[in-house]
Amino acid sequence: MAGSRVRSPFGVALITCVLAGLVTALVLSFVLEDEAPSEEPAELTLPPGPDDGTIPQSDLQGEPAPAFSYARLDDPEGDEVDFETFRDGRPAVVNFFYKDCPPCVVEMPALQAAYEEYGDRVAFLGLSYQESVEDGVELVERTGVTYDIGRDPAGELITAFAGVGLPTTVFIAADGTIRATHTGDVRDDLETELQELVA
Repeated sequence: MAGSRVRSPFGVALITCVLAGLVTALVLSFVLEDEAPSEEPAELTLPPGPDDGTIPQSDLQGEPAPAFSYARLDDPEGDEVDFETFRDGRPAVVNFFYKDCPPCVVEMPALQAAYEEYGDRVAFLGLSYQESVEDGVELVERTGVTYDIGRDPAGELITAFAGVGLPTTVFIAADGTIRATHTGDVRDDLETELQELVA
C-alpha cells in the first residue's frame, strides 16, 4: 500500500529491548535507594518533657545534686572523674550540650568567659550529650572552651538531673544542693546565677 511503513522485526526487537532496559534501570534505582545506608544523623533522644510544651524548673531544685562520675572528653578511655572530688567544695555549673544544638553553640563562649572570671571560685563542667568523642572535640575547639569537659554518651547524667532539653545548665551551691536548673540559652541569666552562687 502506497505511503505505508512496514517495521522490520529487528527494529521492533530493538525498541522492545531499550524499553525493557529503561524499566529495569528505574526498578533497580528504587531498590538500591531503599537498601543504601541512611546518611541522616542518629536521632537525638531527650528525656521526656511535659505534655503541654512548657519547660519547667527541675523538680530537684533545693535537693542534693546526684552523685556521679564522668569520663573526660579528652581521655574517654581513662579513669572516670568523681564530680564531688572535682568540685572540691566549690559551687558548680554543669552544662549539657550537643554539637547540632544551636543554643548550645552560642552560649558556650559566654560560659567560657564566665569560667575565666569565676573559675577559681566556681567549678565549671561541660558534658557532651549523646555524641561521638570527635563531634564533642570539634565543638569544644570551635567555641574555644577550656573548662573541664566530660561525656554523657547514654544520656544518664542529664536524666539524673531531671533535664528535659538542650542545652541544660545546672547551678549547684557550695553545700551540694541544686540552686537552679536552666533549659535553653542561659546567657541572659548566667551572671545573676553566678553572683548568687558566690554570694
